[in-house]
Amino acid sequence: MQVQLDTILCLLNEIQPLGNWTAATPLFESGYMDSLLIFDRLLPALESRYKIEIAPWELVPEHFDTPEAIYRYVKGKQNP
Repeated sequence: MQVQLDTILCLLNEIQPLGNWTAATPLFESGYMDSLLIFDRLLPALESRYKIEIAPWELVPEHFDTPEAIYRYVKGKQNP
């Protein structure tokens, strides 16, 4: 499945329906996400849905700050 920003926003809404997700919503600063949701739900969902592997050293804020950052990260993993 090719990644699109809309699908990232939908995925985040599935994981945390209380969030008001836009491309620029800060995941942590907004209070919508915490490390448990990231590790238990978001990362496995991204790996499964987009057939990618997320290495521990790739877990940096630049890749997971916002839905837009996640989109760019996953797109880069799909098109190295």
